[in-house]
Amino acid sequence: MSGATKGLYLSRDTGLLSHWKKALKDNKGTAYETLGAIAPGAISVPSLLWVDLAIPALPAWSEPDWVPLLRHPSLRVIATSSNPKDAEAVAALDAGCAGYCHAYAEANTLRQVEQVVRAGHVWIGATLMQKLIQTANRAATPTPAAETWSLHLTSREKQVALLAAKGASNQDIATHCEISERTVKAHLSAVFDKLDIADRLQLALKVHGIQ
Repeated sequence: MSGATKGLYLSRDTGLLSHWKKALKDNKGTAYETLGAIAPGAISVPSLLWVDLAIPALPAWSEPDWVPLLRHPSLRVIATSSNPKDAEAVAALDAGCAGYCHAYAEANTLRQVEQVVRAGHVWIGATLMQKLIQTANRAATPTPAAETWSLHLTSREKQVALLAAKGASNQDIATHCEISERTVKAHLSAVFDKLDIADRLQLALKVHGIQ
């Protein structure tokens, strides 16, 4: 879904709708007040649907109302909440959403979410990502996994990958390796490309032999 996408917005909060459209610089996006007002058959171009989870009586993710939207080939759904919770995020992502974030996140963050989702990846936020990485670390077997994952990495890329898989931040990795954060980002980008993965969680699973 790279390239231009159409913005769709599901909310009854005019203030939130204004915030979204201003942050995403989208004056042509279509707003809906109810889930039933969205016609999946009318979506013919790549689109992103931003959902305000505060809408009263919004169907649960398990309800059939969501199926044609969550499985639509040209649509990706981003769930938002003014009071984000990890359990709510996991439920949304498990249902098939491509992202979960604070409804009133600052403009730069919303644009980052848009870019990541539009590129075909999933946005879950740094806090939840860190918790999932910690869970992956706890789930790792005591016996070291076969390190076939690192065969095509340089020694520095492997070092950075191992630290990231353990939950270290870019700043922590930079300090440990005595390199700049910009260099850390470059190494991680190379690692993701070589391992054909999209984020640190997949990296943690790969390093621990869980994936």
